[in-house]
Amino acid sequence: MSNVNQIFRPSKTRRLVSAWIVNGSQQHALQRVKEFDDIFDQVIFMCGATTPDGGLPADWSVEERKRLNAEFRAMGVSTLNDYGGGGKDGCVEMCRNPKSLQSCIQNMVEECEKTESDGVDIDFEGWPADSRYAYNDFIAGLSEALHTRGKMLSICTYALSPAARRETGIGFWDTSVLAHYADHLRAMTYDLFAPPSQFIGPTSTAPWGRETMAYMATQVPRHKIVMGLPTYSVDWDINDPTRSRQVYDYKWIAEREKESPIGRGWCYGWDVNLIRYNDAENHAHLMWVSDAMSTRSHLVTVDSNDLAGVCFWVLTEDDPAIWEAVRQHFRRSV
Repeated sequence: MSNVNQIFRPSKTRRLVSAWIVNGSQQHALQRVKEFDDIFDQVIFMCGATTPDGGLPADWSVEERKRLNAEFRAMGVSTLNDYGGGGKDGCVEMCRNPKSLQSCIQNMVEECEKTESDGVDIDFEGWPADSRYAYNDFIAGLSEALHTRGKMLSICTYALSPAARRETGIGFWDTSVLAHYADHLRAMTYDLFAPPSQFIGPTSTAPWGRETMAYMATQVPRHKIVMGLPTYSVDWDINDPTRSRQVYDYKWIAEREKESPIGRGWCYGWDVNLIRYNDAENHAHLMWVSDAMSTRSHLVTVDSNDLAGVCFWVLTEDDPAIWEAVRQHFRRSV
């Protein structure tokens, strides 16, 4: 059993600090974690979607993840393998087929051992509501298989609220049931507004974060809730909304700030910065920026709800000022 498995040891700061990593950003992730190794507890490898027969994605090799695990472990950082998939990827059919379901569980546990990871993170999204029971069966079986080996299980969910429940229905996530089997539930508190939506706004706001985390705490033990936060911003092209996009490069954002007549303007109430600028084609843009200031407001929500910690999407061209804000906010009293 790894001596950095987050189930069995305290976090480096007052709260768990973790982040997702995508294939291709390994060196950046290692550099960023090394720079802030006094706060990072965990990183999660985004491996890709499972197959209908229970197979695992092969784009990120076992050997490469095992090598990375050794480097992160030397910094006292645990690792998880994340597997995802939407309702159109064949994952629903996999869960509804007992043979494929068992095969998938076995494959995930075996790959956990081979990569020397500390557990699994599940990020299945967009499933139909009637897949709820099949999904619960999958999670129950995976939880037992992992916990038998001293491994942990975390699950990604949307950031739910009473209003969202009324609008979207019951959905396939039963958070109160999932909390029984999972060690962490990671509520993805971002993409409140996201391209290609025609509704324009920030990817995350402080009021929304407070509402969703307070609601989740009525369903899930607080020590199991991890608040998912963005390191990226959202840039809306007002003239041509189809060209709106998420922005992951904080240096590029800083250049747009220089061009803006308002600079980086703080939106009170929402607790997020706004940059207004025109591009080379004279298209008007509104870019809501996830930065250290907006992150601090979310960290207050984590503390006020006494949650387990935070997990950031994603380690790639992220602003180091965000991590410095986390460091200062979550530091232990001397």
